[in-house]
Amino acid sequence: MGSDGQLSTINSRGIALTLGFIGIVQVVALYFTSVNEPVAEQVGGTYAPAGTSDFGSLSNAVILVLAVFATTLLAIWLIRNRRVRIFTSIVYVGTSLALFLLTLLTSVDVTANYMSAYPSLYLSLALSAGAVLLFLLSARTKRLILLAPLVTGLLSAEVGSYFASAIPLDTALLLPLVFSVYDVYAVFRGPLRQLVTIAPKEVLTAVTSQLGEFSIGTGDTIFYSMLPALALYQFNLVYALCTLVAVDIGVVVTLYLLSKSRLLPGLPIPMALGLGTLLVLIFV
Repeated sequence: MGSDGQLSTINSRGIALTLGFIGIVQVVALYFTSVNEPVAEQVGGTYAPAGTSDFGSLSNAVILVLAVFATTLLAIWLIRNRRVRIFTSIVYVGTSLALFLLTLLTSVDVTANYMSAYPSLYLSLALSAGAVLLFLLSARTKRLILLAPLVTGLLSAEVGSYFASAIPLDTALLLPLVFSVYDVYAVFRGPLRQLVTIAPKEVLTAVTSQLGEFSIGTGDTIFYSMLPALALYQFNLVYALCTLVAVDIGVVVTLYLLSKSRLLPGLPIPMALGLGTLLVLIFV
């Protein structure tokens, strides 16, 4: 009984730590969205390769899922054929480029409110380079691995915010649903389970956030932050906060179940509660 109580305490601490991390990422994503909103509205237009009809919106979501699926298969093939360095280089270069560009865009929007154009640009370039340097150091240096969640959290907030403002509403609402279905397949039957098993630990640091006993995929934290950011961008802060709370309740349920299972998809429950809450707010 004593050991069970100790395990329960560990699980509770792990859940609290993970929920706190996700909550911070979500709040940062909301802040980025509020800062980027005027720029996004001025630029106008959204990314929808298959169009914005009902069928086009579903097709856009499926295209993104297929891209993730193909990338996972490629990663497994590279590792199994002893091309780990190529795989590692792709992950590092891709993550570094995304982190640099998104941090630059966000930093310019934030700092432009407090300084003139050139100082804003120079400071933003320095912050972007610093984010990439922190990513590379945390991924390659064991002593700095505890800093890795700072990078994955920042990237998740940035991507979640830009997804909310750059993707048409219908596609953005379908995306969590389609990816939740794919997440179930990928974890239990698909290639993701294999990739997690065979991928080098330092590479997993770039695509997951290790928080105590729990490991949360960056793809999960992106969607956890995207739904509240979408509610803020398309509607208002009240919708965003209600959606955020619903998502986090789903996260707690998922983490509780995960504490009793070695592997569990992180999207279905939080996305069902978050998306369901947002749809109720929109239509009811």
